[in-house]
Amino acid sequence: MNDISVIAHWPDKLESLVERIGPPLRQCRVIAECASTQDQARPLGLGAVVLAGRQTAGRGQRGNEWADTGDGGLAFSVVLPATTLPERSRDIADAIAVALGQWIPRRLRVKAPNDVCLDGRKLAGVLIEQADGVAVIGIGINVGQTHFEGELAETAISLHQAGISRDRMEVLEGVLPGIIAAWDAG
Repeated sequence: MNDISVIAHWPDKLESLVERIGPPLRQCRVIAECASTQDQARPLGLGAVVLAGRQTAGRGQRGNEWADTGDGGLAFSVVLPATTLPERSRDIADAIAVALGQWIPRRLRVKAPNDVCLDGRKLAGVLIEQADGVAVIGIGINVGQTHFEGELAETAISLHQAGISRDRMEVLEGVLPGIIAAWDAG
């Protein structure tokens, strides 16, 4: 099955999720493929959520690249009010760990400042870029990958590899409410 058919149901589900969460979320967009969800979300402004079927040039901390493996990873960005608190990446990573903990209790930990690790390997990452009064929060979660290439084989892990079978939209529905609540709490 190609990625376009896999994500065909995402727009309606994402719209419903955004409506259910409500403010500060206001709008959403699903893109089959883009360089970076953060670059797509920024011009939409405050309250936007952008979800990609595939992200080809994702960014991580300190200029690192977030490797996207096509239909195995979850890549999305949320635009929220800017913050002056440097620990916000950690807060978001904690919220992701709590949400994913419903499927993987006691095996997740947050590695400062922004990684969610499962059994010592990277499962998810957070990158916050701020400008013009907004924070664009980019999140990548390894969901369905069966393997990783090169050095990632030793350092990355997916939910699937941990024995957890969830589709990407189901994971988004599990983590997005907690991310918004964690940001609002700050």
